[in-house]
Amino acid sequence: MDGYVDARGTYCQAPVILLKEGMDRLASGEILKVDVDNAPTGEDVRVWAKRMGHEIVAEEKAGEKTTFSIKKGA
Repeated sequence: MDGYVDARGTYCQAPVILLKEGMDRLASGEILKVDVDNAPTGEDVRVWAKRMGHEIVAEEKAGEKTTFSIKKGA
């Protein structure tokens, strides 16, 4: 069961909290898709994923929206 988090319109700690909650619902190896709509939040996603041992397997940009696919680490 993969997951989804809509972090559009969020800033500061809110995206990271949403990411953690989304990842907590997944098993190791599953994918969490995350939508963001601003550069600082996108950078927060990249830093958080790396720090937590997860892997960004895709990053797709469509207009203002960027969708990250993050594979949950062990």
